[in-house]
Formats: sequence, C-alpha cells, structure tokens
Amino acid sequence: MVKRLSGQSVQRLAHENSEACSQTYRPWAIARILPNAKVYIVARFHNRQDADDHKRALHRFIPAAKFEIIFDPPNEEQQDNQA
Repeated sequence: MVKRLSGQSVQRLAHENSEACSQTYRPWAIARILPNAKVYIVARFHNRQDADDHKRALHRFIPAAKFEIIFDPPNEEQQDNQA
C-alpha cells in the first residue's frame, strides 16, 4: 500500500532535507571568472565528477563564459561545526 503525503508534509520534508544539505560541506565549486580579476562561485558539489558534469552543461548554455573547478577545503571552524 502506498501512503500519500499532504502538501504540508511534502513541504516539511523538503525543508528538513534542505537544512540537512546546507549543514554538509561541499568542497568542489565551479567559479566563473569575471573581468577585473573577480570570481563568482556558481555552484558547490560533494564530488569532482558532479562539478565536471555541471561545468559541461554551463559551457553549452554560456559558451563565452570562463568557468574553473576549484577545491575549497574546509577551514577549522567549518570542521568543528560538523563534528
């Protein structure tokens, strides 16, 4: 038997999931290189392969833009918050 969830239940589950995801650290990031040595972080990922896949998709939609994948290791404060 399949149990149906009400709209409020689905929203609550989505909110709990987003909170859990925001508390986990994502070290791989896609940075868009802008003029005047500015950098804009487009997205963050748990693994390098996901970042590579997303970067390929970005190049299809914005071919003139320059994107780089960077590894941003957690600092001590972020590591303490996860423990």
